[in-house]
Amino acid sequence: MKERPLWQALQAYRQAGIVGLHMPGHGQGRAFAKHPLTVDLDVTEVPGLDDLHAPTGPIQAAQQLAAEAFGADETFFLVQGATVGIQALFLGMLKPGDRVLLPRASHRAAFGAMVLSGAVPSYVPPICEPGTGLPIGTDWSAVTESVVTESVVTDLVVTESADMKPAATQPAAALAACLALRPTYWGIAEDLAPWRRIAQAQQVPLWVDEAHGGAFAFSGALPTPALELGAQAVVQGSHKTLPVLTQAAMLHLRLGADDPPGWRDASLRIRQALTVQQTTSPSYLLMASLDLARAQLEECGDELWARTMARADQLRKKLKRLKGFHLWGEEILSCVPGSILDRTRLMIAWSAGAFTGFTARQWLRRQWGIEAELAGRDHLLFLLSPFDAPGTDDKLEQAVTALAEELAGSPGSGADGRNGASWSALFRHLPPAVCTPREAFFAPRRIVPWREAQGQVIGEMICPYPPGIPLVVPGEVLTAEVCEAVALLGQAGAQWQGPADPTLATIAILDE
Repeated sequence: MKERPLWQALQAYRQAGIVGLHMPGHGQGRAFAKHPLTVDLDVTEVPGLDDLHAPTGPIQAAQQLAAEAFGADETFFLVQGATVGIQALFLGMLKPGDRVLLPRASHRAAFGAMVLSGAVPSYVPPICEPGTGLPIGTDWSAVTESVVTESVVTDLVVTESADMKPAATQPAAALAACLALRPTYWGIAEDLAPWRRIAQAQQVPLWVDEAHGGAFAFSGALPTPALELGAQAVVQGSHKTLPVLTQAAMLHLRLGADDPPGWRDASLRIRQALTVQQTTSPSYLLMASLDLARAQLEECGDELWARTMARADQLRKKLKRLKGFHLWGEEILSCVPGSILDRTRLMIAWSAGAFTGFTARQWLRRQWGIEAELAGRDHLLFLLSPFDAPGTDDKLEQAVTALAEELAGSPGSGADGRNGASWSALFRHLPPAVCTPREAFFAPRRIVPWREAQGQVIGEMICPYPPGIPLVVPGEVLTAEVCEAVALLGQAGAQWQGPADPTLATIAILDE
């Protein structure tokens, strides 16, 4: 019999009875009990089933119902994740040289969008949680007028390469858009008012990467949706939190009389960009899952999420008693004034000793059959869903209690392995930019050993995944700080996306 490695791996995962506290949000299929999405429904654009690229029938009707449910004027179904929605905004609404204001701690999708569109970034630095170093909000205290009115690509000197010629200074283009990130992967939804003020002052649209906030429209106890807070466009990775199949997502547009100049054409231009980017053979299973989720959440979403938050609050209360663990709760919001926490996310951090988060994740899978959503140097993230199996909470409590005991008894327990300031500055460091991501993407490059790359202009993205926030992107200088961050994460067990060599033994740099 021929080997079928992926199929066999999936079967092994299912047969192991793993309790998956991770995305997608359909509870390992339990959300589809009443409406099974079976393979006989995997069809194509036959008469009566409409066409995603020119919808006039049931797809159009489903998208309109979604727009009404989420508070949008128009909604587009996405079958290639939130990534394609973000990239469609850039490709449809920006031209080469246009500037966009966005967090440096954005998802890698935004950097790909700059390659596609030729947009030039102006970065806003993050506020980082002191213990883990994770970006949890926007540091407006570090933002000067020049960040909004000038490009970050300037006449930089690359100290490690004397022969490299710096990029020529160009007159700053006017700001063309703002892209906010809300909530973070860890569930912190910051105040959008500063973003809205800048967008209104510059007369540009405010877009929001709301990939992890698809449920916000259906529960008053969750953060307020960005569309209600004045955003012109919102992208949601629906599969991350809703009962939706992986890759299914939505792009919502708000069109009003007070919109910035040019936004009235947004629907047509974004539709054209999606036609270029999305497959001409979209999955009807993905689209149907979006339609089913919307209907279910309109019917009982508030009740579903109220129960989920109550479960999360109870678990957080119990696990906070464990010695050595820090459970993120409302106190974390003091770092980001005006923010709100999505309480369905269970974030556990500790002072790293012998056990890293990556080791702890493997231990929980091996010993307890529990799979976390995300691991880091000294933390684990679990996602609670309304569709989790009965008994999930009790098993998680027992497993984390056992993990605490294991950590307490492990060699090196109590030692702070976060390397002080370097760890807390992990995502806060902004490497100098010599050219734009698009220019770097198409520039001549060569492969060098990693040890020779420090001080050079990088030609590849280096991105720990998850959470998908690049430490350095093409066109930026590989600084000593980035190299140290890569070493810290690599020693802990991080996996990398972006480089052709995922081991980072070699890396691409731009030719001098």
